[in-house]
Amino acid sequence: MKNDLVNIFIGSDIEANYIAALLNDNQIKCVVQNTLEESLSAGWVSGSTYNSSIIRVEIDESEKSKQLIEEYLKSRK
Repeated sequence: MKNDLVNIFIGSDIEANYIAALLNDNQIKCVVQNTLEESLSAGWVSGSTYNSSIIRVEIDESEKSKQLIEEYLKSRK
């Protein structure tokens, strides 16, 4: 990824992976960081399962990504 990355979503690992697949299906590259997994590997536990994953996208893809995520979140209700 050539541009700066911005946080676009913070949530559970399961939901983050679903959203990452949704973004990839729409040709948006993203990075999923699981902070809970990272802290366990380092020898301590930081955070919870409800906000353990962060999705980052390139700045120029952030608006399209936000729209896709908002549509997904509305469809869950």
